[in-house]
Amino acid sequence: MRIFASLTLTVILCVGPALAKRPQVLPEPMLVNLYALTEASAALQICGESASYKILTPNDQAQLKRLQSNIESLVKKIARKFDDDLFSFFIHTRNEIATRPDKVEEMRSRHQFCGNGLFEQMKRYVYDSRQKLDYFLSQQPDAR
Repeated sequence: MRIFASLTLTVILCVGPALAKRPQVLPEPMLVNLYALTEASAALQICGESASYKILTPNDQAQLKRLQSNIESLVKKIARKFDDDLFSFFIHTRNEIATRPDKVEEMRSRHQFCGNGLFEQMKRYVYDSRQKLDYFLSQQPDAR
């Protein structure tokens, strides 16, 4: 019985990782897209953490959350196709970018954190990104 248990454990430890989805190398266009999505998400995060966010209408606050969720969904789609660890990398990088003084200053001067057409730009960007991503992923071989 102990031999069977040892053999079973050995098989699980050796075969289990082989059955898991192996990370794929991201094609350059996808890497560029991932970084752009991360930058956009960081901009929304800066808006959401600013004093300007508190004075937005409830509709605008909900729109910001939807835009952020839509970007996260796009990144999760990329992660499912290429490498499951990409989403945690995205979150870490987004948080890092959102705390950079130069990025915060850019958001202050360009959009007063949450204004000057930020939401309209982001809606167009997310829509365009979804279209391009869906097309690009449909052209890629299945990574699983």
